[in-house]
Amino acid sequence: MKIFIITMDDPLYTIPFIREIINARKESIIGLAVTKGDRMTIGHNKSKLLYLISLFLIMGLPYFISNSYTTLKFKLKKKLSKYNFIKSPSILSYAEEEGIKTYKIKTPNSKSFLMSLERSKPDLIISQSQSILKGPLLSIPSIGTLNRHNALLPKNRGRLTPFWVLYNQEKETGVSIHFVNERIDSGPIVLQEKYNVSKKDTFKTLVNKNYEIAPKLMLQAINLLEEGFTDFIENDDNKATTNSTPSLKEAWVYRKRIILRRCKKE
Repeated sequence: MKIFIITMDDPLYTIPFIREIINARKESIIGLAVTKGDRMTIGHNKSKLLYLISLFLIMGLPYFISNSYTTLKFKLKKKLSKYNFIKSPSILSYAEEEGIKTYKIKTPNSKSFLMSLERSKPDLIISQSQSILKGPLLSIPSIGTLNRHNALLPKNRGRLTPFWVLYNQEKETGVSIHFVNERIDSGPIVLQEKYNVSKKDTFKTLVNKNYEIAPKLMLQAINLLEEGFTDFIENDDNKATTNSTPSLKEAWVYRKRIILRRCKKE
């Protein structure tokens, strides 16, 4: 099986996830492309400042500071690596060391990139970028394009799913590996793994649990598809819920619940 990866250069969770895939399936991976954009990429009509404040309320001070420090350190190292002071922490650098052909692109839907992708003739694409993939790209791989989603589809399509699971006080969540089509998180599901949400869970604990599951589940899905598996789970639109970026009000409602929960313990 020939696998092509399209991803973002995110140090928090995406790079470790992609590294696990590379380590397990290095001989199968024919290329890796990093797109423009990161986890702070949101709609043009939305305020990044308000989104940042919302994230602060959702994460809490220690987790927010830790993530901010990791991200800033990563960006600084990338800049210094251009002057050959240090090794680049980019997933591009890691892939190149493993002998994988790499691409740095603005959008995976560009004509020039599509031409390169067509020439490589992938069987499967793994998508972990913020880009919305369009029909011409999705038609290239012979098997299809897979995405990791941090929720139990068809519920909780969209962004920041661990937050919405907690905000809606749901009793279970998990990870879905599904095919990508031109609608958000609506393609057939290859595999899911679920777990119960406890009263002690926070945004941080759910994210960590999801990314412990995600690489193993993706590798299982790849192996199944390689064997010709087609018994997919329906991603039923009639049962779907879709979430967008949390508002400041929604983030504050969630933070108040955390504060009240801690006060009761004391």
